[in-house]
Amino acid sequence: MDVIAEGDPGFKRTKGLMNRNATLSQVLREAKEKEEIWNSNEVTMETDKKTHYGLLFDEFQGLSHLEALEMLSRESEIKVKSILNSLSGEELETLKVELEQLKEAFSLAEFCEEEEEEKKGKKYRPRMDQEVSDQAISRE
Repeated sequence: MDVIAEGDPGFKRTKGLMNRNATLSQVLREAKEKEEIWNSNEVTMETDKKTHYGLLFDEFQGLSHLEALEMLSRESEIKVKSILNSLSGEELETLKVELEQLKEAFSLAEFCEEEEEEKKGKKYRPRMDQEVSDQAISRE
């Protein structure tokens, strides 16, 4: 059996490594703690992102504002319908043209185009599925 003397050149380096490193259980415990902290931070960041707009909506009473807008919309629609019912002939036609222009000006063209594309996609989807199945091709 060989005895290691403190004067051996490799002993100082080995002793330094042993003192610097903790035991395996300590290393595993530290790694577990770091992982738990990282997971909790990740979860809080995800919930912050998800609830950000919801919190702002609640903080600034978004629901009451939304309900007020719905009430104004209903009232305006009733007023427009009553005016349309009271008019006839040429006045009615000119007012309808003006209302249509207003509707086009305030409509979101991007959403209308997307809806039309979705409708087209739904229309041709069964035919596409049939063609694919006829050719025995997998769509995956």
